[in-house]
Formats: sequence, C-alpha cells, structure tokens
Amino acid sequence: MKRIYKAFKDWLYLPDGNEAELFNIFLFVVLGLAALVAVVTFTRTLGMFLALIK
Repeated sequence: MKRIYKAFKDWLYLPDGNEAELFNIFLFVVLGLAALVAVVTFTRTLGMFLALIK
C-alpha cells in the first residue's frame, strides 16, 4: 500500500511534509473510492447492455 501511495504522490507531484500529508491521504482515499464507483457503475451498465442484446 505504501508503494501505491508513493507512486500516487509522485504521479500527481503532490508536496511532501507533515502539513500536506493529511491532504494527500484524503485525496488518495477520495480518488480511490471514485475509481471503485466508476468500475462498479461501468460493470452494471455493461451488464444491462449485454442483457438487452441477449
């Protein structure tokens, strides 16, 4: 998990330091949850389209 978080910080050029760490973790969690919701929504939509085709 630390490697994923470090890659996330490097990818977005987020600042280091104690004052920025809380914001970085919050952003990491929010974007992770948004990605999870996007995958679930896509899967449900794909399932509906496949049910219509069948």
